[in-house]
Formats: sequence, C-alpha cells, structure tokens
Amino acid sequence: MSAAATGEDVQKKVKKFSWRFLIVVGVFVGAALLFAAITDEIILENENGLDVWAFHRLANIVSPATTRLMLIITFFGSAYFLFPAYILLVSYFLFFKKDTRLSLDVAAVGLTSTGILFWLKNIFHRHRPLDPLVHSVNGFSFPSGHSFSSFTFFGLLIYIIWNHPLNTSLRWVLTIFFLLFAASIALSRVYLHVHFASDVIAGLCLCIVWLSISFWVFQKFPRKLDKA
Repeated sequence: MSAAATGEDVQKKVKKFSWRFLIVVGVFVGAALLFAAITDEIILENENGLDVWAFHRLANIVSPATTRLMLIITFFGSAYFLFPAYILLVSYFLFFKKDTRLSLDVAAVGLTSTGILFWLKNIFHRHRPLDPLVHSVNGFSFPSGHSFSSFTFFGLLIYIIWNHPLNTSLRWVLTIFFLLFAASIALSRVYLHVHFASDVIAGLCLCIVWLSISFWVFQKFPRKLDKA
C-alpha cells in the first residue's frame, strides 16, 4: 500500500471521527438545553400548554382495550422489569461472556441513573396529574422515572450491540425497535395520566445527557478488566 493511499485512509478516518464527534456534541448540548428549558418554563414558570395539548390529543384514543395495552407496555419501564433485567445483563456479561469491564459498566449505569433520578425528583417536587387512569402511583412527577429509566436501559442495549460484532442490518433493526419500545413506554405514562408530557420529554433529555457522559467515561478511562 502506497503512502498516498495510507494518507487518504487516515484523512477519511479523521473526517469521519470529526463529523461523528460534532453530532454527538450537538445532541448532548441540545438535550441539555431542552431539559433546562423545560425546567424553567414548565416547572418554574408553570407553563402547561404542552401538557394540556398532549392530554387533549390522547383523550381521543382512550378506551378500555387501549388502557389494558398501555398497562402492559408501562410495566417494562418499571423497577419490576428493569431491576431483574439489569441483573440478568450484568450476570450474562460477567459469567457467560467473561467481560468484567462491560458488566461493571452496565451495573454503574443502572445504579447511578437510579440515584440521579431520585435526587432530581426530590429537588423539583412536582406533583403528578390529578386524574390518573390507574391507582397506587406514588412519588413525584418530574422527571418521569419510567421514561428516563427505559430510555437509559434500552439506550445501553443499543450501545452494546453497536460495540459487538453483529450484522449491520440486525443492528439497525434492533436499534429502531429499542427506541420505539422505549418511546411507547414514555407515551404510556402520559396516556395513563401518571405523568405530564413535559415529564417524559425531560426524562428522554436526561437520558441522552447521562448516557453521553457515561459512554464518554467508558471510552476515556478504560479499566484493565478486559475479557479473560
């Protein structure tokens, strides 16, 4: 291979990295700014136009059958599903794949995201909607725990599949499926009137910010715990 060809390959890689870096930074900054805007306008200034509009639009599809479906979907964003799912994921990489580093990364994301969620809820103290379609829903409303936790978990799965040898088409299919499934969980929270639309959007923004930081830490400070 000639020096010119090698130089062109290096330039292509640098250009690709630059565009990818700019996109990631742009998404990170956009999510952080949107979270800040929601916090200021809706939580601090009590502007509820978005929340009223979302409830009004979803009222057109309310039915017993849809409510049953939403109750099934919303389960996958609860601790009853996510806690065992994290345990299984950590155990899979620790005991079957012998990838101690990745198992610790997964555990770290699960634990830190839970701590951040409860910390923010206790800061803002936003009360939930007054007319929920389900009962026995406790805790504060902002940001949505189901939205943040489900986008975080499925975002973590997307990160894993894009860092492991899989068919590109399968990667895209799984990525789209996980994103749509997490979005449906977030939607179910608004449909069931246990969260405002601003809560679930804030949960998504918070997920983007936190996963971006987490993935950067994983890449920047790799631990010497590679596969055995």
